[in-house]
Formats: sequence, C-alpha cells, structure tokens
Amino acid sequence: MTTTIRRITGPFGRERMTVKAFKYRDDMHKFLNRGDNAFQWREVEGFTPGTYASVAGEWINIRKLDEVTLAHV
Repeated sequence: MTTTIRRITGPFGRERMTVKAFKYRDDMHKFLNRGDNAFQWREVEGFTPGTYASVAGEWINIRKLDEVTLAHV
C-alpha cells in the first residue's frame, strides 16, 4: 500500500497541489525529516501522484485539463 503526501503552493485562487507517493511509510518519514518538508507537506488519501489545480472548488489533475482552462486557473 502506498502512502501519499501533498503540498499546496501558489497565490490564492491559483493554487497548485503537488502529490507525492511513497511505497513505504519509512521512505515518507525520511523525506519529511529533511529540511523544512514537515512544515510544507501533509498526508492525504484519495489522490494519485501528480499536480492538481483547483477548478470550481475541486482538485483536478492538470493533465486532464485542456490548454484554455489551464491558462485561466
């Protein structure tokens, strides 16, 4: 079972959520213990690794958005 973590960046209204996956929980903890990663990343469920944009209050993977929609979010 994989463990996923997320980080939200960007100004309000144009936020991006980055999701990383780790095969083992120990690998996730090693990543979080480096630098200030523990302050920026949080555990999340229900998302696959990738980058997401907030569209109409819902997180959608940017690979599923067309170019016009992506330019406006």
